[in-house]
Amino acid sequence: MAPKVLYGKKKTTTRATTSFSKFMSPEKDGDATQHVGKNATAVKDNWRQQLEVAAESSAQGNGLEALEKGLESLRLEQTQTAGVVKTTEKSRSRKAVLDLDAAETKENQRPEDDTSSQEVEPSTLGTATVRRQKSGRRAPLNGRDAADSTDVKVQTLEARNIKGKGQLGTKDSPASPTRVPQPTSRLKSKPASSPLRPSLPTPEPTPEPDDIYTTYASPLLSMTDTNKIKAFDQWSTELEGVFDVTKIAEASFSEVYRLSTTSLSGTSNQESVLKLVALKTPPDIPLLCQSHTRTVRDREGQIAKERAEREEKDQWKSEVDDVVSEVKLLHNLAHIPGFTNFRDLTILQGRPTPFFAKAWKAWNKSRTRGKKSEFPDPSKKTSYEETQLWAVIEMQDAGTDCEKLMENGGLSSIWEVWDVFWGVCLSVAKAEETCKFEHRDLHMGNICVRSSRLNSDVLDTTIKDPTHRKFRFTGLETTVIDYTLSRADILASPSRRSSSSSAGTVTSSSSISDSANVAYLDLDKDPALFTGDASEEYQYEIYRYMRGAALYNNPLQSSPPDPTSEPRRSPRKNTHIRFDSQESSQKPVLVGGSAWSQFHPKTNLVWAHFLLHKLLAHLDSSANTPDQLSTKQIMADVEDKGSEPLKVKKKALKLHSILKKVSELLCPVALGRQESLGSVKDLVLLAIDERWLRTGDVVG
Repeated sequence: MAPKVLYGKKKTTTRATTSFSKFMSPEKDGDATQHVGKNATAVKDNWRQQLEVAAESSAQGNGLEALEKGLESLRLEQTQTAGVVKTTEKSRSRKAVLDLDAAETKENQRPEDDTSSQEVEPSTLGTATVRRQKSGRRAPLNGRDAADSTDVKVQTLEARNIKGKGQLGTKDSPASPTRVPQPTSRLKSKPASSPLRPSLPTPEPTPEPDDIYTTYASPLLSMTDTNKIKAFDQWSTELEGVFDVTKIAEASFSEVYRLSTTSLSGTSNQESVLKLVALKTPPDIPLLCQSHTRTVRDREGQIAKERAEREEKDQWKSEVDDVVSEVKLLHNLAHIPGFTNFRDLTILQGRPTPFFAKAWKAWNKSRTRGKKSEFPDPSKKTSYEETQLWAVIEMQDAGTDCEKLMENGGLSSIWEVWDVFWGVCLSVAKAEETCKFEHRDLHMGNICVRSSRLNSDVLDTTIKDPTHRKFRFTGLETTVIDYTLSRADILASPSRRSSSSSAGTVTSSSSISDSANVAYLDLDKDPALFTGDASEEYQYEIYRYMRGAALYNNPLQSSPPDPTSEPRRSPRKNTHIRFDSQESSQKPVLVGGSAWSQFHPKTNLVWAHFLLHKLLAHLDSSANTPDQLSTKQIMADVEDKGSEPLKVKKKALKLHSILKKVSELLCPVALGRQESLGSVKDLVLLAIDERWLRTGDVVG
């Protein structure tokens, strides 16, 4: 049968003992063997006789030499007694130490004639000797005094052994300048059972679990106001009495909830959006089998099993450094129009409360089959541990995401599609110019829309002045959210500044120094991001296009180019497209592990292609393209009924035609050509140059 294995270190109750036989000379060993049969009482009487002789000799001037001879006989008699009476390890230890200390004292003793400088420890000579030194006269030692001096000497030698003193002296007289070397073997000779064992170095204390979690989350805690981890239930209780909570979306590694207050009239006033990000388990936290002492047959197999289970649960959770990068991006982009307004960061620990679990269930129930939540049910204890860490990012409410709007019938007119597409492009172009920004995950769920008009609903928009305007027909404002996968240069002190004061001042030169810090996520660490099934959702193909644009400057390329092959030529050249700079498409592409830290603005064009593709496809599916609508249907949502219907329809047809042309420019095939657009900023410059937009639409 295989031996049982305990969790953790195996404990043992056997205490190692030390042998002290090496401190006894061979002659003493022989004498001890010959006197095994002596009577213990006779030996005890002999002790007192030897001590009396030693005391008299000491009083006559022989000093320590006579005392040492008496003590040597005493040690011999003690050895003889060991054969009759079983002595303890403690007495043997005292005898060995006494032997060494007496030899040490004899070796370092000064000449007898130098009585003026001779100094002896009082405890060495016993109580009577101390009295004699203090009184200045000799006092004879009787039998009881000699015995007392022996006990005092033994105790003193043990104390000196522990303290490690190297000089002889008393409190009243100065110590001799001659230093007595301390034998290191005496410390080693103390038995394990001795109450006076030398103290060992105290090991570093094992960190408490709370300290491990605090240390793990310290990069995020340093970005909060309190620098402390809060309990999830306590934090949730503070919200329950003031706000209502509703789950509104899911991101790649987070869930999004909306906090709203209820006014006296019963209407809900939206206040804030909370992004709950579950953090991965700290690596220093032991596994379950490592923290218990019960036995297990296959310890290594159990460790591998529990580690695999932890990795499976942590695969959709975030690293601390990734959340730190996102928070830095939030700070850096907050001053750019069209980006979310960051408010606060809170670090929590614990399971989600019923307050949030109820909102999770309501959202999941409203989802159709195949679009249910990918996150575990927070109401189940098996979903999260009590020690689970959370990063809660609070932002200003940016409205409703485009995906939900389209599901509910919104964004169904050419006017809405135009405003949303160019609104996103203007924000991204300004971020490119300001801090070399790439979103890298700009799907429909990461674009929020709200109305800038009072008492206006995003699902029921109206069109103002359609024949004279070039932008903002519907009053819809867009906000780009979720920077988990994003990349940007981090400004030390970001200032509120526009990317340009006019169209002519927009250049390709960066406003960020090369030494600026960069916030980004290394997408090579998550290869599954590029392996999605595009037949299920076109978005999965976009990630592969984005990787080709970043690594090879060509969305359709998935491997390094062949240097011997000739570059592809476009069959026709769009001569009407003019660029202020081709720098972004001409600079060499860095291939390798650090490629994702570099600025590749063409990835933003790949996502602009996806956005426009989705908007136009939604317009077609709802049969709301201008060529499919009558003049009366087009005029239904126009506020100014005095506008000429034919001019309004002509304007709608023109907007649709421009967007189709832009869609061709953003096609992945076109983006792989040498003369293609290099960034969204180039696209905005093209729109101004072609008079699709006015300069006033861009500035601000």
